[in-house]
Amino acid sequence: MTSKIIDFIILDEEQNPLLDAEGFPTLLQAPIGKDIGQLISMGKISHIEQFAQLASDIEQHEWASEYLEYLRLVKWIEAKNSNLPDPVANADGTVTYPEPIPPPREPIHPKIRTVEQVLEPFAKALAKLKGITFKGVNVALTETNQNGLSALKSALDLAKEFGAEAQFFPINFNAETSSSIEVVTLDDEIEFKEFGLQFILARKTFFE
Repeated sequence: MTSKIIDFIILDEEQNPLLDAEGFPTLLQAPIGKDIGQLISMGKISHIEQFAQLASDIEQHEWASEYLEYLRLVKWIEAKNSNLPDPVANADGTVTYPEPIPPPREPIHPKIRTVEQVLEPFAKALAKLKGITFKGVNVALTETNQNGLSALKSALDLAKEFGAEAQFFPINFNAETSSSIEVVTLDDEIEFKEFGLQFILARKTFFE
């Protein structure tokens, strides 16, 4: 029965399961992961695919651990049932038979989830953090950046009103990314409008 968890147990030099004193295999150390949702909420997504793979691997190791406990329980129940007391004859002529312990339910082996499947519940939050790439900077689709663009548009309108448009560009936009603040230099109004349009079109998908 240990063949089902062969990929999760320690093997000796001859590739046989390394057994403990009770004859059960020893499991490999399960990987250590991190909470995917917490990482995303903190904006730490630079290695999120690797952590998603770890989460999938951990699920399989948890099943292997549950299956090993199942095997231990099966052995214990078999031992108990093999030593049941003899039937008892009652005064009314009936016989009371000892009730054997029912077999435990075998743990269901979960399907191996892909990285994409692990991250699917967080797709919207991830897309918002990854945002758009403009001039080599991954600009997050946050309200902070939207407010910054609105403020920049108001400032440009004011510069035009006073005939100072030529002095307005180039201008630096402090863009919020998934992990820090990076500067996007906008050389002219055309570039500013292009940046703003890309940002607004990408962000509007979250409200459709």
